[in-house]
Amino acid sequence: MNEWLNSFIWAEPLWAILILLIPPLIWAKRKVANPKTSLLFPTLTLIFSSHEQRSKRWIWLPSLLRLFSLLLVIAALCRPQLDRSTKTILSSGVDIVLAVDLSASMLALDMSESESTPVTRLDVVKDVLKKFIKQRKHDRIGIVAFSVDPYLVSALTLDKEHLNRNIDRLRVGLTHQTGTNLGSALAEGINRLRPLESKSKILILLTDGKDEPAPPHSPLVYANGANTDGIKIYTIAIGSNARTLTYLFDSSTRNIMRGSNGRPIVRYANYPVDKDILSKIAVTTGSQFFEAKDKTALQSIYDKIDRLEKTEIEMGVNAFFEELYIWPLGAAIFLLCLEFILHRTLYLRIP
Repeated sequence: MNEWLNSFIWAEPLWAILILLIPPLIWAKRKVANPKTSLLFPTLTLIFSSHEQRSKRWIWLPSLLRLFSLLLVIAALCRPQLDRSTKTILSSGVDIVLAVDLSASMLALDMSESESTPVTRLDVVKDVLKKFIKQRKHDRIGIVAFSVDPYLVSALTLDKEHLNRNIDRLRVGLTHQTGTNLGSALAEGINRLRPLESKSKILILLTDGKDEPAPPHSPLVYANGANTDGIKIYTIAIGSNARTLTYLFDSSTRNIMRGSNGRPIVRYANYPVDKDILSKIAVTTGSQFFEAKDKTALQSIYDKIDRLEKTEIEMGVNAFFEELYIWPLGAAIFLLCLEFILHRTLYLRIP
């Protein structure tokens, strides 16, 4: 239904001005009518007995049918249409890979808006990413999850529903490890963007930790490669960077650890984030580093990136409009015929 409404248009809406003529026409008709016109009968008994109740009840119906028919004729003149045009994106100006940390620290609860409704860092990130994807209507977007090893969640695609379904799949334990390797995430994202011929290639790396265990290569090695390939890397550090409540990760079930009562176990933990290396990665690629300690700050960061990275697209349009005027015109003719029949049968006036 919503799709139908979104594609409905009036091709010539100026004809709707004719509606303004209807009130004067009604007034003029009443002025011209002569209520004193009468016909002499030797007796009115038969007329009253057969028509009194019927004439008083629904006496306004023919006039109402005529009014509706006029409105429908005007609607037909306005040429209602359904826009059946198809649009094909020939090229998009921006290709984006979203790299999301799935280490155990993403179970921290410091980004919860209230103590009564605790949410993990990952829950907040997933919600913000969905809004960001919705804003980038014409961009191809891919998703890479990482802990120690990277995991391709979704190849670059224009299918936003597909992306949202894959964001829902994100959870700590999806990549089988709980550590962090920034270099592996950069390598996977860069490899997805490097062969593309788009005007702008963006990698947005989001993490709340630092490399653990220490990697064989510094993430800056990959940042230099990205710069050579014309790929910008925005980096985002999330979390309070202080001692915080967190759910615990159960490596045997690859899920949140729960007590005997079935409730998640909560403990205090400290998860340091390597802001220095994240800043250097961004600077190396001519991009920016951001920090977000709550959902509002994180949302504003993605909004800023959205404004910085404008999309330029080329579209092919196949214009086609389905005419709908026949429906109100047909309904108007039907109502006029019905009004004509009623005027000469049930509502016949003499004279």
